[in-house]
Amino acid sequence: MLSALCAPLGQLAASLCLLIALAADFGCLGPAAASEDLEELEVCAQLLLSSRGGGDREQLMACRIPLLSALHRDVVPGYKYNATEDCHFWSHFAARDRTVEGSKALDFNRLAAWRLSEPFDPPLRPNGTALYVGAHRMGEDGVVFHRRHGLRIHLFEPSPTFFRSLREALAGIPELTLHNFGLGSRTRWASLFLSGTASRTLDREPTALLGGHVELPAEAASAAPPPQPAQSGEQEERVLIRAASEAVLEVLGAARRGEPGLVGVPPSIELLHVNCEGCEYDVVEGLRNSGLLARVEQVQIATHLLDHTGPTATFQEAVELALQVSVHRYCEMHRLLSETHVR
Repeated sequence: MLSALCAPLGQLAASLCLLIALAADFGCLGPAAASEDLEELEVCAQLLLSSRGGGDREQLMACRIPLLSALHRDVVPGYKYNATEDCHFWSHFAARDRTVEGSKALDFNRLAAWRLSEPFDPPLRPNGTALYVGAHRMGEDGVVFHRRHGLRIHLFEPSPTFFRSLREALAGIPELTLHNFGLGSRTRWASLFLSGTASRTLDREPTALLGGHVELPAEAASAAPPPQPAQSGEQEERVLIRAASEAVLEVLGAARRGEPGLVGVPPSIELLHVNCEGCEYDVVEGLRNSGLLARVEQVQIATHLLDHTGPTATFQEAVELALQVSVHRYCEMHRLLSETHVR
């Protein structure tokens, strides 16, 4: 998973810790390089810049830990990340493997914790509105953001099973508004497969890839395609993804009723926080196409490896195709975010 922590015209559409992109979770914010590591980082940065990502692959791969550790803060000496030109290189360079997983600096749990502990710059404004897409069973991050920053939060969770737990866990907190549907670029049905506390989403359209979460209007139910087969040990739920461009305006519009002078004014969103098993790409696309993305002050995203659902000859081919699809969607998301947000 990749992480993005950004604000309009002040911090880029992705803090590009692509190392987490294909096997992890939130947070690409790691510790700054220690002084004893600066010399190694300088050497690796020179190699990166002189070879422009090519050259001696073995030497460059040996530099993954120092380069990736520095990348999330844009402190690679002499280098500035460009979302449109550099994304594909870093996406492949940063794919997690044993080297990355075994690194203390890039340990997943350590990095993931930074999503809540890293200060926002600029600070989140109290009483602002936030969208939390993929709240899961407990909505823990939303509770932290509410208590720490005084945000009013709309939490989206499409799974009926997860939503029941979410409603029980957050009962009695009026500033947290729960919605039992997911967000995407368009309204559609999907299959959500649950396995313990994990989930994966499969778009019901045969040519599509991983979508997001969901719940649809009643009139759409009769048009939903038949269920997809679940894997061993999985429970399937039929869920609805609503077009973010429509659902967000509807949700925020309802919240603003009764506020004189604000009816019809595009809402401002203090924070967009997304962790929805692959729907993040569609959420960003939908908000951008509707013009709402530019109204979001800061963005924090966990990104995920997408499934390749077409036929393949081997497992390795399936993995490679999944990586290609994931990198394409990730870099397109970076491009869209870079139109309105800077790191």
